[in-house]
Amino acid sequence: MTNLNNALLAQQGLRTWYSDHARKLPWRLTPSLYGTWLSEILLQQTQVETGLPKWHLFLERFPTVGHLARASESEVLKAWEGLGYYRRATLLHKAARAIDAAGEFPMSYDAWLKLPGVGPYTAAAIASIGLGEAVAAVDGNVQRVVARWAGITDPVDGKTGAQAVQKVADAWLDHDAPGNHNQAVMELGALVCKPRNPACTLCPISSHCASANNQDMWGVLPAKKVKKKVQRWALTWHIARFENNIVATQRPESGVWAKMWAFPEMSPSAEFHPLGEVMKPVIHLLTHRRIEATFQGWKAPNKAAMEAYATEVGGVVMTWEELEKRAMPRLITKVFNDLRSE
Repeated sequence: MTNLNNALLAQQGLRTWYSDHARKLPWRLTPSLYGTWLSEILLQQTQVETGLPKWHLFLERFPTVGHLARASESEVLKAWEGLGYYRRATLLHKAARAIDAAGEFPMSYDAWLKLPGVGPYTAAAIASIGLGEAVAAVDGNVQRVVARWAGITDPVDGKTGAQAVQKVADAWLDHDAPGNHNQAVMELGALVCKPRNPACTLCPISSHCASANNQDMWGVLPAKKVKKKVQRWALTWHIARFENNIVATQRPESGVWAKMWAFPEMSPSAEFHPLGEVMKPVIHLLTHRRIEATFQGWKAPNKAAMEAYATEVGGVVMTWEELEKRAMPRLITKVFNDLRSE
């Protein structure tokens, strides 16, 4: 049987399977370019279960792209809080402003690709799902399904492997329904061809899959380049207090937790009374980083000392309630109430 015939059989099997098993996600039930675009950005590096409530939240706070464009960056970052990879929120906001200024959504793959935060996968997903353009969308789920099905052993995050995956994805593509087809492959990766213990007996394309029921194959595919070693980061934040006031700082525009609000990393002057660690160190994992955060407490003698310390660290004196309204790293929000109650 030729590779073309295999591709056509896979296409047909995926079409039937998707019509029976597609999850009833809100952006599918009431499709729109805005809703599709939001879902694709929100679900990058994020599980559907986590991204779904955020999708609803964004539509409630910013019901149109115009509302999103006219919101402040701090409002968008606060709505994004908890999803991580905060640069995505900044780029989403920039893209919304570009769309609003243009007066319409991009109407092709190439046009979507020009927007901030939109790469080849995202552009292909939006263009195929929202516009019916025949372009194959390749994300992590698609890489896994294709690599196992076609027996691609080159690392899929390398040039040769990525090209091989794209070639198969292009051959599979159903030009009559490219949006449903792309979603079918992604859905298969999410529900059946899982990273561990794929349900090969439930797979609609297993009869001509190179890895079906073969742990020696699906156990190592898709192949990836050797991962970077996890870096350890010992982080100390200083909680300076006076009555209900604390000092908070906004992180730089680039790097980890860009533009998020946190606490100073420099201790205050000797006139502050040390309170010791306000809680046990908190372990927090980021991509390639293992953070051990320590929170040191300090009591200021007066409000003037707080203002002087804030100036020294480039921060702001504010109440706990004011800080809670600003976007903060997940590391802080998960212990925020404990910190405030100390």
